[in-house]
This record gives sequence, structure tokens and C-alpha cells, in this order.
Amino acid sequence: MDDRMLDSLHLEVTLKPMIALGASQPFAWQAVATASRGRSFSAAAAALPPELRISLEARRITLAVERAVAAGLLRSDALLAVPVGAAGGKTEPLLSHLFRTALAHRFPVDRLVVEVSADERGDRDSAAALIKACMARGLSVALDAFAAGPVALNLLARFTPRFVKLDGTLVRRIDASASRRPIVEGVMRLARGMGVTVVATGVETRGELEALAALGLCHVQGDWTAEPAVRTLTNPALLRREPRATVPQHRRLAHHHRASLPLRTTCQVAQLAL
Repeated sequence: MDDRMLDSLHLEVTLKPMIALGASQPFAWQAVATASRGRSFSAAAAALPPELRISLEARRITLAVERAVAAGLLRSDALLAVPVGAAGGKTEPLLSHLFRTALAHRFPVDRLVVEVSADERGDRDSAAALIKACMARGLSVALDAFAAGPVALNLLARFTPRFVKLDGTLVRRIDASASRRPIVEGVMRLARGMGVTVVATGVETRGELEALAALGLCHVQGDWTAEPAVRTLTNPALLRREPRATVPQHRRLAHHHRASLPLRTTCQVAQLAL
């Protein structure tokens, strides 16, 4: 009965590229799960009994790794960002499942990034417990849906993630908003001082891209990047490894044992067509 209920959700995973401006290929892909009739993963999970939600989380993890392998991600050195739900106190079983799934598909564990939601509506203590468990296992962490609210700032004060992913509400029309720019600039200063890479999500227009670049933000995720990036992912000839620049790591990241990300010091906006 439980399996039939989960099967009825028709969970699917798509890969969304994250791009460093000026690079020839994405540096990471986010595994985004949706259910039947276009429902979000969170909406599908909320409709399930609590005892089934961990099974749905495990299925999302499995599908994320399987989708990445099927898409040819093993031929590149890009990262795979896998969202993991923090609620429910099932941190250890889910992370163990992530490790087992990655090993079963020969996906390098050091290329996994666990995305933890920093949404103000979430459970801060559960999110903190998940981040702590990830770091204890040497897994990289991305704070997703980061909107500079109390929950997000508290998590950033307690931990040093590999990435901070700005919520789309901060990015949207930032070129025309006098209030959003100083908020993003403040997050950039804080993150830069901690050795954290900031990624802007939901970028849709050239104006937004240029405003972000002017603030020194060179890592973006948006639907307009998907088509050319998917062509790169599915063409083996384009999936060549590029030399990785050496970048200083914050002292609190030493235990992650991870490879450096090729960061750009300038944003070459003209090389990305919207």
C-alpha cells in the first residue's frame, strides 16, 4: 500500500544547471523533483502521512543520482546538488541512503552537494542538525532559498556552507530595485569573507544578470541557461575536463576534503546569451 501511494505521485527529477559566467560548461546541476500534475516536491510530501515522507525523500535521492548518471554527468567533473529535507529527524538514514546510492552508481561522493533549505518557514533546528551531520560526513552543503532572514542568517552564523543560493525573491527585478541591491551586496560581503560561493537563482533577464555582475556575483541558475547547458551535458565531445584554479578555502572548510571550484574574479556577461 505504501509503495502504491508513492508510485501514484509519479515523482520525476530534472537537472537544472548552475553556471559560472565565462565558463564553457556548468559547474553544478541541481536535481529538482516534481510530482504528477506539476506539483512541487514539498506539496507532494505535505499530502502524505508523516511516516511515508522519509520514503519519498529517499526516492528523491535515488532518482536524483540515477538521473545524473543517465544524463552523462559522470563524464564531466560537475557537482550534483541534491535537496534533502531536514524535517522529521531522519537525518542519518537519509544521508546513509545518499551514500549507498552514490556508491551503487559509482558517483563520486566528493561531487555531491546537499541542499538544505534556509526558508523562513522551515525548522531551523532540524536544518542545523542536517547541516551538522553533513559536515561530520565530509559532505558539501548549500543553503538554498537564502533570503537574509533570521533563519538563514542564523544558519550562516553557525556553519560555513560551500554555497549560499539566493532566493529568487531577492534576484527578481534586482536591476530595478533599490532595496534588493544592498541586501544582496551585504550577503556577498559576508559570504566572501567566509569563503562561501553565492549563487543567484531564478535569473530571467539580462538586466538582472548585469545588476548581479555589477555586485560581483558571477554564479547563476536560471531556466534560460538550461537549453545550451543540456546540449553540453549530452554531447560527450563537449564534456572535457577543464583545469581547476586553486582558491583559498576558509579554515572551517578544511575537513570537507573537497576540490576547489573554478571561480571567476570578473563576470563576462557578454559570453552568456539570455
